[in-house]
Amino acid sequence: MRSRIRIGALLWLLAFCGSAAAVVAPSEQQVRDLFKVMRVEQTLGQMNTQMAAQMRQKLPCVPAEYWQGFIDGDGTNAVVQRMVPVFQRHFSGEEIDGLLKFYRSPLGQKVLTEMPAAMAEATQAGQQWGQERARTMLQELQKKGSLDAQGRCPAVPEAADEGEARPATRPAKKHVRHKPVHHHKPAAKPEPKSAAPVPAKSAAPAAAQS
Repeated sequence: MRSRIRIGALLWLLAFCGSAAAVVAPSEQQVRDLFKVMRVEQTLGQMNTQMAAQMRQKLPCVPAEYWQGFIDGDGTNAVVQRMVPVFQRHFSGEEIDGLLKFYRSPLGQKVLTEMPAAMAEATQAGQQWGQERARTMLQELQKKGSLDAQGRCPAVPEAADEGEARPATRPAKKHVRHKPVHHHKPAAKPEPKSAAPVPAKSAAPAAAQS
């Protein structure tokens, strides 16, 4: 029983030691050697030059001497210094040695030389395929009636299209607040006083005279 326990403990220790050895981080020199073989500093220098050219176009008021100093600065070394611990976290020392062996080989050197051009051509091929697939898809949808002849949904009104002139809208009238006008009724004129009635002459005396 004790022998089995000892054998099990020994196997566990060997497994632990083996796994610990597999994850040993590479040294800084190993990573820098890999960067040198992969021409990392040269690539970063090219990127630095391109970025300075773009900034010079956006900021023409800045003197050209400044951008030359920007390119010749120690920015590349600063970036490399920050990249080293990144590779140390993601790769073991044994894996870095394997990468060094590969990139020092003729095939590895060809990969470094041809890969940028190969990736650029592959990207262009993918974009061309995407455009052709989009045209085919539009034609299929037009045949089914899902899209109109212009490749639009039939429910979309033409006035909603970009670039089409829209009818001018009348400016909203401003509401002007008028002061209330009070209409005064004219004062009633006093009625004229009626004249006193004149008593009619009596016809009796006239009859007596006759």
